[in-house]
Amino acid sequence: MRKPITGTHSGTGWWLAQRVSALILFIAGTGLLLGFWFAAPFDFAAWQAAFRHTSLKLLVWLVVASLCLHAWIGLRDVLMDYMKPVALRLTANVLVLLVLALCMVWTTVIVWGSDG
Repeated sequence: MRKPITGTHSGTGWWLAQRVSALILFIAGTGLLLGFWFAAPFDFAAWQAAFRHTSLKLLVWLVVASLCLHAWIGLRDVLMDYMKPVALRLTANVLVLLVLALCMVWTTVIVWGSDG
């Protein structure tokens, strides 16, 4: 009998990483939303001025990175549970990773390229 391809770890590290990313998303995401909500009037000039601060750029990048990590872990688990053909599952995993990596590159270009 062959051992199924499941990986070499028990999954505790991935479980913890998803919980930490969820906590980061909640705290930083709530802070960002409240900050933008109470920053009246918020027009394009104010938006540009806000993103001149490195701390806001880092916070937004951290939120998007946490979202991508959280999505990767969740989609990886779903694919492992429900997509049984190994070749199809690995292809789907690679596609998900590519899309998430492109999202991170796009976020970096947008956030760090907003010097005005």
